[in-house]
Amino acid sequence: MWPDYRNECELNAHLYSLMCCADERDRVQKKTFTKWVNKHLIKVRKHITDLYEDLRDGHNLISLLEVLSGVTLPREKGRMRFHRLQNVQIALDFLKQRQVKLVNIRNDDITDGNPKLTLGLIWTIILHFQVSLLLLIGREWFMAALWVLTHEGSLPG
Repeated sequence: MWPDYRNECELNAHLYSLMCCADERDRVQKKTFTKWVNKHLIKVRKHITDLYEDLRDGHNLISLLEVLSGVTLPREKGRMRFHRLQNVQIALDFLKQRQVKLVNIRNDDITDGNPKLTLGLIWTIILHFQVSLLLLIGREWFMAALWVLTHEGSLPG
């Protein structure tokens, strides 16, 4: 049931507390995702300090996807907005080719440093690459355990 607010002041106080919680959640996600990105970018001697700013030109985003996938991607060399948009689009197209669902994330959202959509993009990348890796490891562990169980009588000794 919805809370019953006696006056507008109580409602405003409640809404403010909800916004503070959302801001704190975004701050924690930004910090966590920045660490996750840097954990992978260190492999190519790169580092970001601000998730929203440092992905805007697309170069770090492309480098992240290259590290995670092992695939070399093309990139634009220029510094104009067109080049930044093109680099982010290269990254988004690569994800789409890998059947990664990107809901309402456009190249200009990332190039403009949109916090919510940048967090959403990185979360989607984490889910695709990290969780699929865990599922693969789990599947291989399961197959190995199944092999041991089915070949138990045929083991030497």
